[in-house]
Amino acid sequence: MSNISKKIIVTLSVLAFLIFTGQAFATSEGWKKVAENIGKDQDQTLVDVAEMEKYLKMDKTALEKELANLKAQDKKEGDLLDSLTNKYEALRKEEAQHEKDLADEQSEIQAIEDNVRNIVKDAISVSRDNPITAEYPERKDILQGIADSKRFPGMDWIKTLVEFYFSEMEETGKIVRRTGEFVGPDGRATTGEIIRVGRFTSYFRLNDGTVGFLKPEADGRRLVAVTGEAPGSMLSAIKKYFDKETNILPVDLSDGTYFVQMTKSTTFTEWIDQGGPIMYAIGAIGLLGMLFFLERIIVLGTKAKASDKVMAHIKDMVAKSNFSEAKSYCSSKSRIPTCQMLDSALEHVGSSQEVIENALQEAVLRQVPKLERFLPTLALFAVISPLLGLLGTVSGMIDTFKIITEVGTGDPGMLAGGISVALLTTQFGLMVAVPIMVVHHFLKSQVDKIVVDMQEKGTAFAITLMKQQQSGTAE
Repeated sequence: MSNISKKIIVTLSVLAFLIFTGQAFATSEGWKKVAENIGKDQDQTLVDVAEMEKYLKMDKTALEKELANLKAQDKKEGDLLDSLTNKYEALRKEEAQHEKDLADEQSEIQAIEDNVRNIVKDAISVSRDNPITAEYPERKDILQGIADSKRFPGMDWIKTLVEFYFSEMEETGKIVRRTGEFVGPDGRATTGEIIRVGRFTSYFRLNDGTVGFLKPEADGRRLVAVTGEAPGSMLSAIKKYFDKETNILPVDLSDGTYFVQMTKSTTFTEWIDQGGPIMYAIGAIGLLGMLFFLERIIVLGTKAKASDKVMAHIKDMVAKSNFSEAKSYCSSKSRIPTCQMLDSALEHVGSSQEVIENALQEAVLRQVPKLERFLPTLALFAVISPLLGLLGTVSGMIDTFKIITEVGTGDPGMLAGGISVALLTTQFGLMVAVPIMVVHHFLKSQVDKIVVDMQEKGTAFAITLMKQQQSGTAE
C-alpha cells in the first residue's frame, strides 16, 4: 500500500472517531459500538481504497497507452510535415526554374518578333522604287498591313514574307511586256506599252511611237517617264526592241538619274542649300578669308623693299654726318618698312652701338605685327573650315542612319544619296581651307622677306653709323 493510501485510512479513522465520540462517552456499550463501527468503517475504507487503487492503475495504463498513441501520431505527423516541406521546397525550385525558362522563352520570342519586323521593314524598303511593285501594287499594302499590326507575328506573316521574296526573285528574272498606265513625259497619266526587265529598268512606248525610260515613284506604286534626255542610240535600240527587231536593250541602272544630271545643272545656291546651315558658316569663313587676303595683298604691295640705291643714298648722307637730311629722307619713304626702321634709329645718333642695335631691333618688332595683321586669323580659318565640314558630315550621317533605322537598308539609292549630301559640307570645307592655307603661306613668305630685308639693311646701317661715329671721334 502506498503512503497516500495509508494517509487516507488514518484520516478517515480519525474522522469517524470524532463523529461518534460524543455518543461513545455515555456508556461502555457505546464504546463497543464505536469500536465496532470503527472496525467496520476501517474495513470498508480498506475496500474502498483497494477499489480506488484498482481504478487508478487502470487510468494510468490507459493514459500511458494514450500517451504512446499520441507520441506515435506526433512522429507520424512530423514525418508527414518533413515530407511536405521537402515537396514544397522542390516545387519552389521547380517554379523558379519554370520562371527562368519562361523568361528565356519570352526573350527568344521577342528576338523572333524583332527579326520578323526588321525583315518586314526591309521588304517594304525593297518594294519602294521598284517597278515590280507598280505591276503588283497590292503587295505593298500587304506588307504595310503587317508592319502596322500590333499582334505577334505568326506563321502567316512568315509565309507572306517568304512568298514576297520568292516572288521578287522570280520577277527579277523576267522580261514582261504589257499595256499599262504611267505618267508620260508631259507629266500626265497616260496609257501605253510597257516593257519591264526584271527590277532593273522599264521602258514605255506611246501611241505616237515615242519611247523612253520609266522609273518608279518613291512608293513604287506608279511608273513615271524619265524627263532627262537619253542618247539617241539608246532610244533607237528601245524602238527596235519594241518592234522585235533586236534582242539587245540598254539598261539604265541609275533609274534615270544619269539622264536628269545630263540636262539639269545645280546652281551654287542650290548646292549650298543641299548641304544645310553649316555650308553658310563655311562660306562666310571663305568670304572673310578672301577679304583679309585682298587687304594684305594691297598693304604688303605698298611695303616695298629698300633698294640698293635708296640704301646707298642714306649711307652717303650718314657718312657726311647729314643726319637730319637722312632722317627727312627716310620719313619721305614711309612706304618702305626699312626706311621707317632707320628713321627710328637716326633718333639715337651719337649713342653707343648697343643702344643703336636695340633701337633697330625695337623698330623691327614694331613693324612685324603690322605686317602680320590677319595672318593668325587666316591660319585659324584654315583649321576651322574642314572641322566645320566634318561636323556637317557627321550630322548628316546621323540623320541618314536614323532614316535607315526607320525604313531599313533595302534602298541603296536612298542610302547613297543621303551620304552624298552629308559629304557636301566636308567637300566645301576643304575647298575653302586649301586656298586659305596657300594664301596664308604666300603672305607669310612675303612678310618674312620684308623682315629679313629690314634686319639685313639695319645691320649694314648700324655698321656704317658706328664707322662714322668712330671716324668723327678720331678726328
